[in-house]
Amino acid sequence: MPDKGKLALAILLACLAALLEVAPFVLIWRLAEEARSGSPETGTILRLTGGVLVAVILRFMAQGGVTVLGHMAGFRAECRLRSDLVERMRHVVPASVEGKSGQLSRAVMDEVGRFNSILAHTVPDAISGLFLSLVCMGLLFWIDGRLFLAALGMLVLGLGAQGRIVRAAPEPFARWVAADGRATSALIHYVRGLATLRAFNRQADSLHEVRDSIFAIGKLASDITRACSKPYSIFNLSMTVPLLMILPCGLWFFTRQTLAVSDLLYATAIGGMMFLPLTKVAMCLPALRTFQAGAAHVQAVRDLPVFAEPPAVKPAGDNTVVFENVSYSVRSATGKDIPVLQGISFTLPAGSITTVSGPSGSGKTTLARLLARLDDVSDGRVTIGGQDIRSIPQQAFQRLVSIVFQDAFLFHGTIRENILLARPEATEDALMHAVEASGCAEMLKRLPLGLDTPVGDKGFGLSGGEKQRIAIARAFLKDSPILILDEATAFLDPVAAKGVSRSLGRLMGGKTVLAISHRLHEIENADVTLILEGGCLKDKGTHEDLLARSAIYQRLWALQKQSSVWRLGG
Repeated sequence: MPDKGKLALAILLACLAALLEVAPFVLIWRLAEEARSGSPETGTILRLTGGVLVAVILRFMAQGGVTVLGHMAGFRAECRLRSDLVERMRHVVPASVEGKSGQLSRAVMDEVGRFNSILAHTVPDAISGLFLSLVCMGLLFWIDGRLFLAALGMLVLGLGAQGRIVRAAPEPFARWVAADGRATSALIHYVRGLATLRAFNRQADSLHEVRDSIFAIGKLASDITRACSKPYSIFNLSMTVPLLMILPCGLWFFTRQTLAVSDLLYATAIGGMMFLPLTKVAMCLPALRTFQAGAAHVQAVRDLPVFAEPPAVKPAGDNTVVFENVSYSVRSATGKDIPVLQGISFTLPAGSITTVSGPSGSGKTTLARLLARLDDVSDGRVTIGGQDIRSIPQQAFQRLVSIVFQDAFLFHGTIRENILLARPEATEDALMHAVEASGCAEMLKRLPLGLDTPVGDKGFGLSGGEKQRIAIARAFLKDSPILILDEATAFLDPVAAKGVSRSLGRLMGGKTVLAISHRLHEIENADVTLILEGGCLKDKGTHEDLLARSAIYQRLWALQKQSSVWRLGG
């Protein structure tokens, strides 16, 4: 929220600046009256002339105060809203923001960034412009009510034209903001996939989404221009040239000797600028409409689902994990619920290693995500030590679970900072133990700066195996009793995968492990293997049991045995 005190003071100063803008005209009118008198006084003329100079100086000072206070209120509102949004995203359901990085970035950075300009310029300009026009109309009415009525006809014509623009604008402007967001997202996706596109020589074809979104903005601009051009021209004429009515009427009244020449001159000066501030108000309306449409995007971020924070509970009795009749569905673009998991029940005994295998799309990764609470179950429940994980406060839950994903994510910073992300308060001894246990020590010997080696965003500059070892070092440092491995060696070459597998073996010691793997030879020694197909638990048992009775497992094992002897040939 903006600083209401500073914003109110900025608006008051803007209105004062508007009054000071009219003051010179009043003083000049008084100068004309004094000059026309039979015996003008030099002192009065000097005082009125000095008053004009003081009014001009004070107006610029007041306008400067408006700018400073408006920006202070704007920057504070921008900072508070961004902080609130970022804080909310700390608690948001992770599944609800996947694939929305472009929209989130636009809402948090671009749309919130408009607050500064709106509060520093648009709001004070609009209010002071309206106030100044009302003051000028009051002065014209004071000079001559007939001229005021003549000017009022032009105002009615202009406001009628502006009303047409206002009624027609919301829907096109909302489409404009949406199209702008689509263009931004399309460009981000294109740039991220540029290397892959070039590798397959698909640059030209893949640009169609970016090109179409940009052309859509151009078409919307043309549509808005065509719809608004005529009414805007009428509005602009009415607001900028009210003298079309005031001057002929004033001259007529003057020739009829019902209007003094000084009043005619003053009415001409005031009438010439009377409606100009309203054009400033009209120019503010597009910014306000764009801001209104952007505010809907900001509100969408505020409306993202968050995990309810339960009250503190007693620590879990042990690290046994139980899935009780768990089902999970996702909402399609058409609003239909699509089942991903259906009625899954199994137990991960404390200290055991349970692996999950099955065809692609069978729901393996979804199991891991639900245990990690990256999303919540649609039906059933997941418990740790007998407690529903939804009843465990987030801070306490995060201490229980570590995850090693198939694609390790590293942040821009040093290797040390990326590992300490798991436990920032860790001692140097604990950090070095995690480095040694994860197999990072050999890698660090090849780097001149060791742990202080900078890495790019997403680990740019490191190989897949090196990034994965850093992710494993994080898990070692966190030392949570429950470990989730989601295809932790899937993207690695055989040599790197073998080294990482040894590190994972050390990491799994004494922990309750849920491991997702396509490589069946890596899970032969698991305590239990779960077989999923079509979102259902088809079988579970040891490697030998499944190989003897499970047709799915037999098929997967045969395919992997066959692929292990493939060779490139001429």
